[in-house]
Amino acid sequence: MLLKKVTRSSPELPALLSLYESAFPANERWGLDAVIDDKSGISELLSFSEGEEFLGLAVLLSLGDISHIIYFAVAEGARGRGCGSEALRLIREEKPGKRLLADIERERPGADNNGQRRRRKAFYERSGYSEAGVYYSWQGEDYEIMINGGRIGQREYFRFWDGVDENSEIFGEE
Repeated sequence: MLLKKVTRSSPELPALLSLYESAFPANERWGLDAVIDDKSGISELLSFSEGEEFLGLAVLLSLGDISHIIYFAVAEGARGRGCGSEALRLIREEKPGKRLLADIERERPGADNNGQRRRRKAFYERSGYSEAGVYYSWQGEDYEIMINGGRIGQREYFRFWDGVDENSEIFGEE
């Protein structure tokens, strides 16, 4: 499997954008144009593939010793083949010495997708992530942070986001 940084001229960009649109609810997406055009070096849009087959995407924000996977999706036809686990392993290799964060929707009894939430958490745990004890709400949804390679507390997590906001233009002007 190959992990590759995606630019405007990358042939997999259309497939990546299509997966992004289908994998994440509209209220949880923000424009990937800002990630692609980011000059600060904080954000990365990554694809993972095998040969010509596009397998999935990851969007990372990195600052200091933290790399935060804010979006991660495996193409529908590639699910259940170990592609997601392999992609997380490759990201770990690309980010030696970094604490890797991933946010997931918190389990919520009665949620239409609670089984999916449980499976997603188990997937990250099998991939070496553990609960960080950090929780937040965004766009009407409750999330928790999973971590690989260390620990992080609530205050440090929010300081990371303050640093991202101060040092990049990926969120545009308010």
